[in-house]
Amino acid sequence: MPKFSRLKFDIDIVETLSEAETAYVFFTASFDLFEDAIDVLIQNVFRKDDYAVKYAVDPLLNNKGPLAHLTIRTKLLYGLGLLSQKHYQYIDKFITLKEIVQSEGKSIDFLSPSLLELINTISAVAEILPSNFDDDQLEKSSHYLVQMKQEQKRQVIKSALILAITEIIKELHKETPLS
Repeated sequence: MPKFSRLKFDIDIVETLSEAETAYVFFTASFDLFEDAIDVLIQNVFRKDDYAVKYAVDPLLNNKGPLAHLTIRTKLLYGLGLLSQKHYQYIDKFITLKEIVQSEGKSIDFLSPSLLELINTISAVAEILPSNFDDDQLEKSSHYLVQMKQEQKRQVIKSALILAITEIIKELHKETPLS
């Protein structure tokens, strides 16, 4: 694994996700970040200089190989003990979030009930969200106040997701016995 500045790495993740203005762009970007992090781990474990390993493993990992998809790669890493059950489940839920966003289209919002329901099941995110986050006292407020509160809620969700994703990706970049 190439050496990198941990701070720069974290900043790159935060910048990439912060720039996403919609849930669609955000979850697509997070999926890409997970794919990149898993790819680095896979390459550290499987793509060695040994000709036999390269000859046997490269076809499995290429775009048309059986290990080309993120879901299969995460299952492999989990099965090898390189990914904890907790982090495997987090990534699996983020993959599901991306699928929901893609099926709903680009107009889906961070406050969509289907997204919020799944986001609340990711303990890495739920632990960061305030305990009174679901309280909805907006019905009696003015239209502008409602919009402001909803935007604040979107930003809190987005920030919690960014922190959780950063921690998960950091975990993927830890040294392993096989790398």
